[in-house]
Amino acid sequence: MELLIESLEGDIYLAYQVQGTHKAPLRDQHNNPRTFRSLEQVREHCSGENYQSASLLQATAYDEMCGFGESERNATVMNLNWF
Repeated sequence: MELLIESLEGDIYLAYQVQGTHKAPLRDQHNNPRTFRSLEQVREHCSGENYQSASLLQATAYDEMCGFGESERNATVMNLNWF
């Protein structure tokens, strides 16, 4: 199982468990997708889990400033070397 963290709006992060082609967001006690305020907060929350890898997905500067269509998204994926 892998951990994928998506960076949104600077200090908002969503985290997903990825297994094969199945991607599911981490959820809070009300079954809503859980948001995090920092990568360190995600790391602390997931420290007891058995993930094989962690990656960060970020939009490019162009996408952040100019927007994008779903088919045009230019994202950067970075390995976090946590696990």
